[in-house]
Amino acid sequence: MTDRVDGIILRVHNLRPYRQKGVEMLTIFTKMLTIALLLAIGALVYKLGIIGKASSKELSALIVQLCNPMLVITNALADPDALTPATLGLSLVVVLVIYLVLIGLGHLLPRLLGAPKQAYPSYLMLTLFGNSAFIGIPVTLSILGSSAMPFVIVYNVVYNLFFYLYGEQVVSKAAGKQAAFSPKKLVNSGTVACAIAISVYLLHLSLPEWLGQGLGYISSATTFLSMLVLGITLATSPLRQVLGNVRCYLFSALRILVFPILLALVLRLVFPDSPMMVSALVLMAAMPAANTPVMMAAQYDMNTDTLTSGILISTLMCLVTIPLVSGFFPV
Repeated sequence: MTDRVDGIILRVHNLRPYRQKGVEMLTIFTKMLTIALLLAIGALVYKLGIIGKASSKELSALIVQLCNPMLVITNALADPDALTPATLGLSLVVVLVIYLVLIGLGHLLPRLLGAPKQAYPSYLMLTLFGNSAFIGIPVTLSILGSSAMPFVIVYNVVYNLFFYLYGEQVVSKAAGKQAAFSPKKLVNSGTVACAIAISVYLLHLSLPEWLGQGLGYISSATTFLSMLVLGITLATSPLRQVLGNVRCYLFSALRILVFPILLALVLRLVFPDSPMMVSALVLMAAMPAANTPVMMAAQYDMNTDTLTSGILISTLMCLVTIPLVSGFFPV
């Protein structure tokens, strides 16, 4: 009898980590429901005529040029000891490898899914460039907290490098207008904010309280404004046409669910002593497709139908896929 009781207690004890992980996944799911609520509010304010499409574009510029950069900087200032030179170097190498793998995956997936050849460049861009800033930064803070921000910053630095060194070449070539690279394109509000944040970490910089508080007020608006704009984008899109692309559902499931899970399994095995780095980079890999490739494609008169479908479908799917991927986080 005692042996049987001991066996039951042991089995219950062994199930405890899984029960705890289930609770964590449920917590993250509720946070994604909050994101969904903000998206719905964005769609509602557009339908009610409170904010128009033109105002949405201005808000997007405000987020990209001011709010998101302030969010990056203020989180670095909140924990200036979170990133060491060794951690910076390690995470930079890991992110570079992730992007190289994504390039290979971007060439493979459209062929596996039987996509038309003219859509290959669009799927490559959808694979390579996730929404690691506009959505990624506020969602990461909500799920993992400020300790994950150094790795998010490194991820976004590499994003910018690949977007302008490689992504623009892909788009311009597909449009028959080969682009000439200009180093000036690498200097933007996002890269400047990342450079400042890395300097804060490496030099342990601080600001006067009044200045830090002022920047904090700006950064605190980022999550709401980002989701508001995305909600307006959903409300202004031809959803029946955009959401009717079955291939994009399959692609998104592979890209933002299967790939991040496989990445988590590999990184957990290789870096067992770096749980926050692994969790942050896996979360970045689970982000939906970014909208910057659409802007670039429009600039070069490239067809944007596949890009638009991929972005909207993956954005809606991430409300479910991110909680599922979080079950594989080591933290």
